[in-house]
Amino acid sequence: MLNQSGQGPTLVIVAHGAQNLQDVETFGKQDPYFQFSVDLNNPKSFQRTAVHKDGGKAPTWNQSFSVPLSGEPELFVEIMDDETTADAVIAFAAIPINQVVHAPGGTMNGVFDVFSPNGKQQGEVNLTLTAQNVPGQNTAFSGAPPSGPVKGTSHISELHHKRVNSLKNKEVAADVGTAVMGTLLAVGTGLLVNKLVNDHSKEEKAHKDAELKAQQERQQFESEKKRLEEEQARFHQQQQQFQHQQQFQPHQQGGFAPPPGGHLPQAGYAEHGHSGHKDDHHKKKKGHGSGSDSDSGSDSDGSHKKKKGKKWDSHGQWYSPGDKVKYDGRKYICLQGHNTQPDWAPSVAHSLWRAD
Repeated sequence: MLNQSGQGPTLVIVAHGAQNLQDVETFGKQDPYFQFSVDLNNPKSFQRTAVHKDGGKAPTWNQSFSVPLSGEPELFVEIMDDETTADAVIAFAAIPINQVVHAPGGTMNGVFDVFSPNGKQQGEVNLTLTAQNVPGQNTAFSGAPPSGPVKGTSHISELHHKRVNSLKNKEVAADVGTAVMGTLLAVGTGLLVNKLVNDHSKEEKAHKDAELKAQQERQQFESEKKRLEEEQARFHQQQQQFQHQQQFQPHQQGGFAPPPGGHLPQAGYAEHGHSGHKDDHHKKKKGHGSGSDSDSGSDSDGSHKKKKGKKWDSHGQWYSPGDKVKYDGRKYICLQGHNTQPDWAPSVAHSLWRAD
């Protein structure tokens, strides 16, 4: 509703300062600022003062604001500590606007109790509130105005208290997340927040535990990183040895790729594995019809026959492309020439064997 001057109801707020506040900082002085709104359903409606750096328990602001009124019954005030993560709630209160409307001249320089998040009275805030163009307000002065601030009325609104607890939970969650680099927060934020809200000493213990956990995780990470680097170095060394050994395998056809998950041949392959089994292979090719020669695949004219259906030998047996074996109840055909090792089974060494 507009008055004759065309202006609607307005509440002018002058935030002078606060005193006797609790200290929510563990180290150093807190940096308080004041914020307020008449509409809790709209978080974006809150207006705030500048931060009083190192203001501690008795900050001052001396800043003026105005907010339009549409019948709102209360002014919701909050005193916050400016933080690098989530700002901390120092105190809060709900101030009935009706006491300002009916004050002489519609102006009240008041000292209002404020409350900590756990609901205890903890300090006061000094505000000068002026109701302008509000229907039914007391615009008449009766005598001289008070020389100083008067005691005003304030209380805890249940809806406002829920908002403050939500802000407190965000603050605790942010602190814990910083200490454990985001990992511990994802696992235990719910239980941890509930334990820390009402007990400052438990909060300090949680910080110390989180720092220790983070240190242990960093040590575990460094250990795992070192292990992986050592494995990678061994892999490259074995790969070079294997490539060198391929130059001394006349029966191998085409390139070789170690099987997925398999290990490269160990050092000494050329001296022990290759030379010995190569001789065994040639001896079998020169046989004249004995049982072992027949199994290994030699005809009477010396031509090479493929191994047929023998059980796979894991101990240094030479297999050529096309050789067939049985393993674990299935038949496999050799794709590339190689000397066997125990961990190159046909069921896992897919670059060496294919199911027949």
